Amino acid sequence: MIRFVFRQLLIAGLLIVTNSTAGAADTTDAALLASQRALYQQTRAQLQNGQADAAAAGMAALKDYPLYPYLELAQLTNNLDQGSVDNSAIDDFLRRNAGSLVAEQLRNSWLAILAQGGRWTEYRNYYNYNSYSAENGGKTPPSKLQQCWNLEALYQTQRIDAALQQTGELWLNTDLPDACDAPLQRWLDSQQRNEALVWKRLLLALEHKQEQLARSLTVNIREPYKLSAEYALLLYRDPTALGNLLPQLTPLPEAGSVLTLTLKNLAKRDVDGATALWQQLRDSGQLTPENSNAVRAEIGRQQIAQRGVDALPWLLQNDADGEDSYLLEWRVRLALRGGDWPSIARWIEQLPAALAQTPRWSYWHARALAAQTDHPQEQQRAAPLFRELAKDRSFYGFLAADQLKIAYQLNDQPLPARATLQASALPPTLLRAREFYALGETASARREWLYAMRGMNADEQQSAALWAEQWNWHDRAIQTATMAGAWNDVQLRFPLAYRDSMQKAAANSALSVQWLFAIARQESTFMPDARSPVGALGLMQLMPDTARQMARGLRIKIDTDDLLQPSSNIQLGSAYLSEMLRRYRGNRVLATAAYNAGPNRISNLLKNQSAATATDIWVETLPYKETREYVQNVLAFTVIYARRLGMNSPLLNSDENYINSAALQVGSSAP
Repeated sequence: MIRFVFRQLLIAGLLIVTNSTAGAADTTDAALLASQRALYQQTRAQLQNGQADAAAAGMAALKDYPLYPYLELAQLTNNLDQGSVDNSAIDDFLRRNAGSLVAEQLRNSWLAILAQGGRWTEYRNYYNYNSYSAENGGKTPPSKLQQCWNLEALYQTQRIDAALQQTGELWLNTDLPDACDAPLQRWLDSQQRNEALVWKRLLLALEHKQEQLARSLTVNIREPYKLSAEYALLLYRDPTALGNLLPQLTPLPEAGSVLTLTLKNLAKRDVDGATALWQQLRDSGQLTPENSNAVRAEIGRQQIAQRGVDALPWLLQNDADGEDSYLLEWRVRLALRGGDWPSIARWIEQLPAALAQTPRWSYWHARALAAQTDHPQEQQRAAPLFRELAKDRSFYGFLAADQLKIAYQLNDQPLPARATLQASALPPTLLRAREFYALGETASARREWLYAMRGMNADEQQSAALWAEQWNWHDRAIQTATMAGAWNDVQLRFPLAYRDSMQKAAANSALSVQWLFAIARQESTFMPDARSPVGALGLMQLMPDTARQMARGLRIKIDTDDLLQPSSNIQLGSAYLSEMLRRYRGNRVLATAAYNAGPNRISNLLKNQSAATATDIWVETLPYKETREYVQNVLAFTVIYARRLGMNSPLLNSDENYINSAALQVGSSAP
């Protein structure tokens, strides 16, 4: 054990050696670690190919290497596939690797084999096996698939009451795997069946647009919910039929739930029709206050989305007292375009205190007070609010500083641990994460890293973030610093990642390098292999079609893998950003918004804009929440990156303070 600990500390020291930012190191030790990595990859490939004899020498040589447990896992997995492993080997591995991700992976594989083989008694033993230490957050919660298998295991081992009880606890999940079908049906056929729960699950299915599940439940449901269920399904398919069906529906005991669900769906198709029916049912007392408020919230959202500023009268009429915080916030936003500053100030003061005191609404409160030129006493209240807010390193803090014409505050407070970081502090799980990262296996590296974070306190997470910074693992450094509450270590949270590529791309595309850094920081936190749910890839989160179009313009050939290479992604992303800047006549605000939302959306907004609008108001009233926050972050990050590069950069350039008539004359050549 002493030899093992010593070796771990040695490897931890070697990790510093291999980092490009580390000091001079012994080349022999660096070569040793490099050879271990190469041997690990070779041995793992041999195991994966079933060449156990050829892998034996490598395994013997790598017993002290941090990723050795993964070689054992590969060996055991081979034996699992061949059916030649017994429980004692599983138990030994789980015991020796307790509290590790690799143990969890073996246990998950073993549970799947036991379930597929119908070995339910053994499944129960390993399902309950606590192989994870308290330091690592305790036992990992089982997946829904494992929970469904466990229900079957309980039933097959004659623990029928427990199986039924636990099925009832899972019942309201609407995204259960097929393995739960049999346990769910047993629950429906049992004496423990609860019709109110069946009804709730049916409503959840309709809310989640799971019509097939809702249809099945409608067939299965019993009185007193049967008729209500049939109406709920009918009106889900055609909410416009609600007016004609009200006489039959309203006497039913569950009418309120059906009316609420239907009105919310109707609002998306016919907001005026939904409003009329909602007011009728509200005034006649056929909706509870809770249901009425839920419907009002949805209709209000649809009014805002469909009508913009024209939704303001509806909000004033139907939420006169500002009971709904979301609608009240949008009342303020819509009023900003009209400049009714006394009302804006009054409405912000109606917001819940926690919301009113956020940087967003503190700024607009001060702004509304400062704009009341006919009320000097109100104007005097603005300056202290601006001064307090200007202390913040944020979009609104920088806006407040601009109002006062004072310097921006970055509040940079480097972590004290930076000066005392010790290699000996690295736990084995971070050593494994670092090794996977060094091997270019970033998905495995992130899994190990996240597993480690689960069991660390804030101080330990801060040290881990500093290690990630030393390894140039920028996305882990940023996200871990945020997780640990290290908000004010500016170097850690805003790294000058891929600096050479950024500067080259900025020069070639005539962009400010600080803006390019800000876009990448917002898009991916500098994760080279980032993939969005819609298919955007890489540091600058480019859609493949857009990237190919930029590549044609640059006369270069690319494939999808190129988008996961930082230099290529930055080159193509900067080309696209440059196109957006040209399209919007040098206005970074509009170009930034278009980079996120797409130029067609932004151009359509501009075409419907009748007059020049102050930029802070224009950004605040963007109808797309993601784009609104995206623009605010990028502009603030640009200020921060300028400072990191030794420059001073305003939040808004002098020609960006208004979205004016020149900005409205947009081109149409960009994609």
